[in-house]
Amino acid sequence: MMFAAAHTHPEGSRESLRAELVRKVADALHSRHADTLGAVLQMAGIPRSAVVAAFDHDGALFIAVVTAIADRMLAPLAERPTGASFHAQLVAFARQATDEYSGLQLGNLYRIAVTGDFGAPAIRADFYRHGPARVRDDLARFMSFARSQGFAADMDCRRAAGHFLSLLRTYWDVADASLANGQARIDDDLDWMVEVFLSGIKTRSDDAFPTCHALD
Repeated sequence: MMFAAAHTHPEGSRESLRAELVRKVADALHSRHADTLGAVLQMAGIPRSAVVAAFDHDGALFIAVVTAIADRMLAPLAERPTGASFHAQLVAFARQATDEYSGLQLGNLYRIAVTGDFGAPAIRADFYRHGPARVRDDLARFMSFARSQGFAADMDCRRAAGHFLSLLRTYWDVADASLANGQARIDDDLDWMVEVFLSGIKTRSDDAFPTCHALD
C-alpha cells in the first residue's frame, strides 16, 4: 500500500503524501467529533505509519494543517492595500476566516492544541506561532501599512488586530449556533461589521504610531 511504503518514495512523492494528509485532516476537522488527534486521524483514514512516513510525528502534521489554514485565511491580505481596497480586503479576510471556522475546522484544531493533545510544549508553541500568532501579526502589518499610507485611522495596530479577531470570534460563535439549530447561516453582515470596527478603532496617535511604525 502507498502509506506503508511511503518512506521508500523520493522527496517529490513525500511532498505529495504530505499534501494529501494535510487535506484529509483539514476535511476531518469539520466534524463535531474531531476532538483528539487520534479521532481526527481515524476519521481521515490515516494510519500512524503514514504520519511517520510523511511528517515523522503527529505534531508536525497538525502544524502543517494550521499553516495551510492560516495561508487561506490570510490570502486576501497578500497584496498591500490601497485606499480603494482596504475595506474590501478586510471584508474578504473576515469572510475567509468565518468560512474556515463555520465548519468547526479551526475550533476543533485549537481545542486539540489547548487541551495539550500535541504533547511536547515546543510543538504547542510552534502551533501557536504558525496559526493564531501569525494571523494576528500579519493582520497587524496589513493595518500598519494602511495607516502609514494615510487611509486608515491612527491605531495601535497589534491591539486593533486582536480586537478585530475577537469581533470575528463573536460572529463565529453566533454562526455556529445558527448552524446547530438548523437555521440558515447569515454572513451578509460582514461588510457592516468591518465598517463598525473601522469606526471604533480610533485611538490617540501617540499611542498608535510607535506600535504601527515598528510593524512596517
